[in-house]
Amino acid sequence: MLIFSDDFARMQNYESYTKTQNEQKQMKYKLLSMVESVFGDSYARLKPETRNAIDMICFLATDKGFVYAKDTYFAEKHDISARTIRRVMKTLEEAGKIVKAHRSSSKHNGRGAAVYFFVNHPYFAHWTTYFGFDVQADVQAENAEIPCESKDEEAKKVSTYSLPKNHYIKNHFMYKTIPFIKGVPKLINQTFKDVFKDSLKDLYIRVRVASQKVCQSVSITLSKKDIHSIAYESIHALFTYIKTRSMSFEEQCKLVYRIALNKFNELVQTADKKDKEESVVVTPRKIVRKEMLPDWFQEKQEDKNRTESEESVAVVSEEEEIAKMKAILAHYA
Repeated sequence: MLIFSDDFARMQNYESYTKTQNEQKQMKYKLLSMVESVFGDSYARLKPETRNAIDMICFLATDKGFVYAKDTYFAEKHDISARTIRRVMKTLEEAGKIVKAHRSSSKHNGRGAAVYFFVNHPYFAHWTTYFGFDVQADVQAENAEIPCESKDEEAKKVSTYSLPKNHYIKNHFMYKTIPFIKGVPKLINQTFKDVFKDSLKDLYIRVRVASQKVCQSVSITLSKKDIHSIAYESIHALFTYIKTRSMSFEEQCKLVYRIALNKFNELVQTADKKDKEESVVVTPRKIVRKEMLPDWFQEKQEDKNRTESEESVAVVSEEEEIAKMKAILAHYA
């Protein structure tokens, strides 16, 4: 697997897991005990310089869960050969305790320095999600001993007709086919594995990164079918494009990422437009405000109404008295 310059810059700028010196020391001992469990009794028989180099590797991995220094760097620091460092890291990789990746080289279209991710580090789950490692962090490698058979037991006869599935006879020679790339959908494997080989997984990961970016930006979840379909279309477009043009592997990954990102955005926009057309228009209901009046306002209003009624009664009674007076005067006139 290749790690490009943009991804490597994000890795370096990622927040450190250990905050204090004590936490860093505890994490180093945790990783170091993992290494000792892999080597077993042979760890004590290693040269002191080799053990010091392993200690330094574990120390550098405490912050972010990976080490990217070259093998020659540790060899020069501890006066040992780079082959010794590679042998130690290969032993840990075969035991399932580390995962190896490579930085993309700016000088040529190939692999650069190795980057080792420690499975026992808490950040390994994050890097697995980010890069799509086909490894389970909670699976511990088992070093089972090979049982010795008794001399009295007869050797089991193995039929020569049951050949491995990934081999077949071609021109009287055993010819090994290109195996399926793990972590890549079956249809994409069948169509493009002979063209891109191991690089196919990196191309598919770029498509997954594009889908994650679109999902985060619009808060939507894409189905596995849509992701696989767009991944197939994007890689097929790249395959058509490189037939007539020469491109480096990093440029191919960037092109696949851009194609997939555009297709995912078009898919999301089409889905949003369809939802708007199917949605029912609801007439907004007018809200009538009903606010409670204070008690003092209501009492004052009642007093005002009472006063007006009393005044009206007083006016009516005065008019009646005047009318009566006029009637009496007319009688005596």
